[in-house]
Amino acid sequence: MTRFVTRLAAALSGLLIVSAALAGCASGASHPVGPRFEVNRNPSMAWWPVSIKLVALPPGETVTIDAFVAADGGWSSRAVYSVPSSGVLDLATQAPLSAPFHGADGMGLFWSLAPVSGSAGKRPSVDEGWGTSSVSVRLSAKVDGRTVARTDVERVGLRDVVTSRAVFHDGIGGDYYDPPATSEGLRPAVIVFDGTDTGATPTIPIAAQVAALGYPTLSLSTYGPAGQPERSRTFEASRFTAALAWLRAQPGVDRDRVFTFGASRGAQLALWAAVAHDDQVYGAIAPAGTTGLICSSPVPSPAVTVDGNWVPCSSGTRTVTPSSVLSLGHIRGPLLLACAGRDEQLANGCAWMRAGERARGKHPGDIFLTAPDATHVLYAPPYSPIGLQNSTDAQATNAARIAFWKAVGAALTAPSSVPGH
Repeated sequence: MTRFVTRLAAALSGLLIVSAALAGCASGASHPVGPRFEVNRNPSMAWWPVSIKLVALPPGETVTIDAFVAADGGWSSRAVYSVPSSGVLDLATQAPLSAPFHGADGMGLFWSLAPVSGSAGKRPSVDEGWGTSSVSVRLSAKVDGRTVARTDVERVGLRDVVTSRAVFHDGIGGDYYDPPATSEGLRPAVIVFDGTDTGATPTIPIAAQVAALGYPTLSLSTYGPAGQPERSRTFEASRFTAALAWLRAQPGVDRDRVFTFGASRGAQLALWAAVAHDDQVYGAIAPAGTTGLICSSPVPSPAVTVDGNWVPCSSGTRTVTPSSVLSLGHIRGPLLLACAGRDEQLANGCAWMRAGERARGKHPGDIFLTAPDATHVLYAPPYSPIGLQNSTDAQATNAARIAFWKAVGAALTAPSSVPGH
C-alpha cells in the first residue's frame, strides 16, 4: 500500500498548484473569465466538506448541475438552480429548484449520488468501497442545454491516507491502522469490533476513519476471519484481553486512554468490554445498538463467554428494562451513544440509549446523540452515498453522520480524567 502519509500535505499543495495552473491555461489568460466552478480545496479528503461555487453565470437564468462518478458503471446526481442577480451560485447557501435533497446543501450532490440506470447490480462494490477508494467527481453546469462550466473534484480515499497491516497474535486476528504522522507523543487508541453485522448492513470503514482522524486503531475480527464457515456468534473474552494487551504495547499509544468502538450489533460488545475491563479501557463509542448484552439467536447462545462460561444476556431486543442494561457507570472516560429515530434494524434503539443514559448517570465528556429522522447507518462517514440510495431519510441521515463523527472527535480529544494524566 502506498505510504505517502508524511508527505500528504505537500502532495495536496502541489496538486492544488497544478490545478490552478491548468485552469489558467484553459482560459487563455492569467485570470479566468466566463462561467466556472470554484472549489475551495481540491483534492480533498473524502470525509471533508468542500465549498463549491459557480461564478460569472447569467443572472436570472436556470442552471442544471450534474455530478458523475465513472466507477462501477457510473453514479450520478442532479440539481437545478435559479441564478441570483449577482451571477454567483453558492451551493452551500442557495436552495435548488429541484434536487434529491431539500434546501441549501453544499454537499448534496455528493451524498445523493446513485447508480445510473442499468448499473444497479454494481452497487454493492462501490457502496462498500465509497470513502475507502479515491474517486473523481465530475461536475458540469448547463444553461439552456449548453455546457458552460466543468470541473473534476478529486476525493482522496482512506486507503491513500492511512496504512494498515494484518495482525495475527496470541489468538487474535484483525488489521492495525496507523494514523497519519501529524503529531508526536502518546495518543488515545481505539479497538473496533469488526464483522459483527450480517450482509444486510453495508461494510463501513470505521477503523480507517478513526485512524484518519489521528488515532491508532485495531480492527478486531470479532468472530474470526471473514468467510470462515459457520462462524460462532459468541465472543470469547480472552480474544479481547489479548487484543487490548497488543494495542497498549504499540509505539505512540497512550495505554491509559484506550477506547472501544462498536456499531450496530457490535455496540453491545464495545460497552461490555469497557465495563468489564474498566481498569484498562478508558471510554466507549457505541452507536445504533443496544446498551445491554443480547443473546445470539435463533438458537439461544451467549453473546460473550469468559473462560467458556456464559455472561448473562437478554433474550431479544424488544423489552428494555433496567436489569438488561450494562453498568455503564463503571466506564471512567467519555461515553458516546447515538440512536436513529427511524432505525429500520433496531426500532427501539433510542429507548435502549435512554436506558443507558439513565444507568450511566452524569459524567463529564459524555455525548448522547438522538437523530429523530435518521436511519440505522448513521455511523458511516459523512458526504458519501453509503446506504442512502432510495431513502427518503437520506438527508437527515447524512446530517446525523456529520454530527456523529464530530462527536467522535470530541470524545477522543477530551481532556483526560485519569488522575495525573
